[in-house]
Amino acid sequence: MATKLRALTLLSLLLLLLTLLMAGPGRVAVEANLAPAGAVPSPDYGIAFISSAEDPADEQMYQNGLSTGAAWNRWPVYWSTVEYWPELYDWSTQDATVQADLAHGLQLNLILLGTPWFYVTGQPAAPTSLPPRPAGRVSLSAPEAATPEGLYEPVFSDGSDIPGPGKQINPANVWARFVFLAVDRYRPGGVLAQANGWPAGVGVTHWEMWNEPDLPSFWDGTLPDYARLLKVGFMAARQADANSQVLFGALANNFQYLSFYDDVLALYDADPLAGPFNYFHDILATHNYFVAERSWWHVDRAAQSLAARGLNKPLWLNESGVPAWDDYPGPVWDPTSGLRATTSEQADFVIQSALYATYAGADAIFHFQLYDGCGNQPRGTDFPPHNGELCDENGMLITDPNFPCAGDANGLFSNPADAACFRQHPTPEAPRPNYDAFRLLTTYFREVEPLWWLRPGGPDPSDGPQEWLAFYRPGSGERIVGLWARYGQPETALLPATSSSGLLLTPDGQSQIVQPENGFYTLLLPAATNHNAFWDPNLFAIGGRPYLLIEQDTLPPQVNASAPPIAWDAIFLNWSGDDGLGSGLANFDVLVAVDGGAFTPWLTATALTGGRYPAEPGHTYTFQVTGRDRAGNVSEPQMVVVTALVLDFHGYQPQIRR
Repeated sequence: MATKLRALTLLSLLLLLLTLLMAGPGRVAVEANLAPAGAVPSPDYGIAFISSAEDPADEQMYQNGLSTGAAWNRWPVYWSTVEYWPELYDWSTQDATVQADLAHGLQLNLILLGTPWFYVTGQPAAPTSLPPRPAGRVSLSAPEAATPEGLYEPVFSDGSDIPGPGKQINPANVWARFVFLAVDRYRPGGVLAQANGWPAGVGVTHWEMWNEPDLPSFWDGTLPDYARLLKVGFMAARQADANSQVLFGALANNFQYLSFYDDVLALYDADPLAGPFNYFHDILATHNYFVAERSWWHVDRAAQSLAARGLNKPLWLNESGVPAWDDYPGPVWDPTSGLRATTSEQADFVIQSALYATYAGADAIFHFQLYDGCGNQPRGTDFPPHNGELCDENGMLITDPNFPCAGDANGLFSNPADAACFRQHPTPEAPRPNYDAFRLLTTYFREVEPLWWLRPGGPDPSDGPQEWLAFYRPGSGERIVGLWARYGQPETALLPATSSSGLLLTPDGQSQIVQPENGFYTLLLPAATNHNAFWDPNLFAIGGRPYLLIEQDTLPPQVNASAPPIAWDAIFLNWSGDDGLGSGLANFDVLVAVDGGAFTPWLTATALTGGRYPAEPGHTYTFQVTGRDRAGNVSEPQMVVVTALVLDFHGYQPQIRR
């Protein structure tokens, strides 16, 4: 038996040596499963319609917009307005608005859209008149949503679609020509910059190719037509400005066509130019209204479509919000008004939607919109505050059935008294509760990275009645946790603390310092109240009032380390760590001492969780492992002692047959 054991031991040693030889010389280690370091910390913030060419802002509007903390303004440049006759252009109102926005320090997300009637494929008769555009809303008439003629012509006059030095736009591709002229006019160093002496770098860099092309009311062409429109726009924009950033036309996420983005990418999969030219867009933009959690879903779906192709692009939620029913011009007499909310729930949506989207990877979040504008109602809609007595049976004004008797209170501010619509708010240009919620985000929820998402409070740990989303802010070493009740009952949250105190924030801008008891914060989460989903009266489209809890992470992680106590010429050491619900493990330090001597570094700030250390038989090795979380807290050291034995190869001699 002893001889057999020695033989097995030798066989094991030979297998070990074979493993080491296959692994190669030196020290071998395996990758750690640590908290992600994250991409560029997000999000940035914007607002739709601080101003626009059709509704330029006065100084009060600009100051209200800037007071929100938003850095971006989003508005449309209508091709059909600028090019009012073939090759005749009037940029005057767009010039003035771009100059005013840039003078106020705003960055611009400009949308290029709207086919002129004389470029519609099939050459329809000239329209007798176009309806006036509603203020504060992107809208297209039927001709403007059509596919422009010449779209499948080459982008450049040399017969190719590939940009290059000195190339000229093919005049037969009228969409390419318009995009080139717009980008060249407003880019840093472009036509307007030169005319006005703008400093280097000042201008428009972000261009969105159409709006909501997955809705027939905005795009009545085919999906391949839109794929071509985006590609042509990308190539023309790049020719005008090599540094331009092109946005895929922001998606409405029409439930009849949820695969629109993925289907366009699938068409590009077969295009040999797609890979070299970034799949013809730099940023994916998407929209979400009313159901807060869908802000995560829509951003995440886009991220999955990109990841399936090995792509990684910024993701923008550049329209989001929910209109209020309980403030003018909303239907204050109808608490079940579909797809609406109270002003309190509206503020809650702002916080919840932003946290959901950011957790999914959104790099920018835009609120729709600064003022109410005209909402989805015709330009000129107006009435005094009322309780439904001005409505006919069809929801129109009794005095003028051409106009609805209620509107959309989307704005962070109510309309001014001289607005294009809804001019009779009791407190014109007054901030709503959603203003405080948005301001809270721009003040406290910046430069964050996702940490973890939990749904505690019930028997199913993945689907409980509480929502907890955690983020880490590297610049300050803080953990930020958003918490709210998902359903119609109040909840008590017991959140493990990482510090001796935290800052508790609510959407109304209130704040207080709170202390944990026995290592936990106890928070009473108000019940969800919104029942305005007309397709499901039991759905809580918006959770209960959310809290944000911000605290330093001062708790160190826990670390474990292990290795076989006996080795020969190599030691295999493994280690792991756990930071609980803190900021997440960042890396490890591994030191080694030989025969009781001083510790010296082996691995420093490593993301590895295992390694092979070469040993000399006859010596004892002591390893010290410490873990560090992303807030810089260091664990207690874990020690592992390993003795390298001297092998007696004479213990077993094979029998040789003669």
